Parts: sequence; C-alpha cells; structure tokens
Amino acid sequence: MTTFKFHEFDIPVDLLNKTGGGIDTFEVISQMHMNLLEKFIGIDKDHSLLEIGCGIGRDAIPLTKLLSKDGKYVGIDIIKPSVDFCSNNITKLYPNFNFVHFDVKDQLHNPDGLSSMNEFRLPMEDKSVDRIFAWSVFTHMYDGDILYYLKEFKRVLRDNGKVYTTCFIITDDILKKARETNLTIFDLRFEHKLDDGSFINNKDFPLGAIGYSPVRWRNIINDSGLELKRNFVQGVWCGYHEFPEDGQDGLVLGHCIN
Repeated sequence: MTTFKFHEFDIPVDLLNKTGGGIDTFEVISQMHMNLLEKFIGIDKDHSLLEIGCGIGRDAIPLTKLLSKDGKYVGIDIIKPSVDFCSNNITKLYPNFNFVHFDVKDQLHNPDGLSSMNEFRLPMEDKSVDRIFAWSVFTHMYDGDILYYLKEFKRVLRDNGKVYTTCFIITDDILKKARETNLTIFDLRFEHKLDDGSFINNKDFPLGAIGYSPVRWRNIINDSGLELKRNFVQGVWCGYHEFPEDGQDGLVLGHCIN
C-alpha cells in the first residue's frame, strides 16, 4: 500500500485521492483551508468543531495542533474507508477527535449507499457546536439536501456560532467568463439548467457539479432559518472576480439576529 506522510500519519494514497487533489497539492490545500477558516470564521483552541466531508483528515490533522484537550472535533463523511482510517489513527492519538460515517447514497462518492440524507441526524446536541465547515460538499448536492443540512446546522450551532461552506454561485456574467477562461480541469461550463436558478455541469452526471443563482441561495438560506453574515465569498474558479478569496465560492452563515 502506497502512503503519504502528513504530520505523524501515513495516509493511504488511494484514500487521499478521494479527498480531492493529490499528493502534490494535499499539504498546500490543507494550509489554505486553515488560513481560510481563520479568516472567515475563526478557530479558538477550546471550540467544538464539526466538519462535513472530512475525508481522510486533511483538515482534522492540522486542527489537532490547534485545539486544546477541551476542544472537540467531529468529522462526518460518506466514504467509510476514510472514516475508518481517521477513527483508527487520528482518534487513537487524539480522543477529542471523532469521526462518523453516514451511509448516504451519493452519485459521486458513495453510489452503493443505503440511505438518504434526511434519514440522518447530526450526532451532536442542540446548540453545542461553535464552528461548522464543509469544503466542496454543497457543490454536489440538490437544494433539498442542502436545506436539510442547513436546518441541522441551525439546530446544533451555538448562538454565536458560525458556518463556512463552499459552493458554486451562478450568474449570466459568471457563466460567460467561466466558459471563456475554463480555469479548472473539470470544464465547469454549467450549460444545463436544472430548474429556475439551478445549473448542472453534466446532465448525465448531475451531482458532479451543481450551482445555484444568488437568489436561489438566499432562498435556501432563509428557509433554513440561518442568515448570511457577509456577502458571498467570491471564488477563483470562474475567472470573473477581480479579488477572489477562495477556489470555489462560499457562504459565511450564522443565526439570525432578531
């Protein structure tokens, strides 16, 4: 078995590749994620953290160096071998880091899954989590599943808690520029309109990449009971924005202020 050394862990390369990127970019992306989390939502050493789509632990591992023993981390993923690796290796050294497998049927990462998203409940108590984050998760979800997640985020998030999640935000101008520049290896052209305000990149593989208009995103967020805490984070993927802040677009969310 070929492995990649990351901090004190020997990560199987086949599982590393399923997390996204490869060995050439693994450490770079991990450090970028840490920088973006600090920028957009901030991480305190005693925080309770929840990551959706934890993969092989690309973020969990560096977070073991940031959280104190009073801090907590829960990572959730639909790829069971990745969750098993994290539980058997990371949790063994850091008992305040725990990993949970959701056997959700997913066209991209878990086609043989036995359940749908709405059969699962996030494994934490109401108002017990300080920060929630998810990289390239909502880019592969229909809006109904996104809404279900956001409602669960609202349930578990503390009053002053924050969420950061990446996504694709689609407008006519963004699509025009993305098709001109084609900056990614995934040929993100979003030429197929799924319905009003939602776009897919490949009609035969709709969850390979899915994006929503700003209005559609605001409606989803409003329906969840959360709110945007700043303007949409602008991504570099489309080549449209003068000062992009992340690879994909992003949402910084929190509880509504009455």
